[in-house]
Amino acid sequence: MKLAIFSALLLGSIGFASAQQLTNTCTEWFEPKTFQDAIAASPDPKNNRPAVIFGDTVAVPVMRFRFVDGASGQPIRSQALTVNYGWRWLEYPYPEHPLGAWSKTSDQLSCSTDENGWIEAPEHLVKPRGWYKGVYTSIPWPKRPSFTGIGAVATTKVGSARVNVSPEDVKKFKSSVLIVRVYDGWRTELSWVTQRSARYLTRYRLTTSNPDFRDRWL
Repeated sequence: MKLAIFSALLLGSIGFASAQQLTNTCTEWFEPKTFQDAIAASPDPKNNRPAVIFGDTVAVPVMRFRFVDGASGQPIRSQALTVNYGWRWLEYPYPEHPLGAWSKTSDQLSCSTDENGWIEAPEHLVKPRGWYKGVYTSIPWPKRPSFTGIGAVATTKVGSARVNVSPEDVKKFKSSVLIVRVYDGWRTELSWVTQRSARYLTRYRLTTSNPDFRDRWL
């Protein structure tokens, strides 16, 4: 257990100094504004309508992720990485659901990792919204749109590595970085490392004379 914790701290420390000065590897936003945007269906003029119901706005802090190979500890370079700021809303009508059904959509940010496997997603206000407001958003209980958390999908050489962060855990980004170990190109294991611990281990990495440590973690 102690070894696993120390390994997570080490992975968080590598490149942490550079993570504090990341070049902007996240460049393109997509924010669904119409029903057409949300359902990604075939174009239809009647679907080009704005949102009509809204949930509580959620402030997502700056998020720092690092993607590394789970076996070697080496950074993973992904040129196609999407960060999804998700929410759900009641869609009606909906096939085989006479009272409507929850649909999920998201604001999307397109990114790539830097040479050390890092991405830094900027602060973002998520405004959960929906394209149906009627009797079924009120009975038998209120059904307002709501934030569902953060998802990230990184394309690797052999698959897609997926990360899911619950709404409760999103606040951890205020004081921590998220280390994503990727196994077999797609399986993921997540570790939170506080920024304070990462800074301390970065200083140790730069001063240690242990060649095994430096060769493995630099």
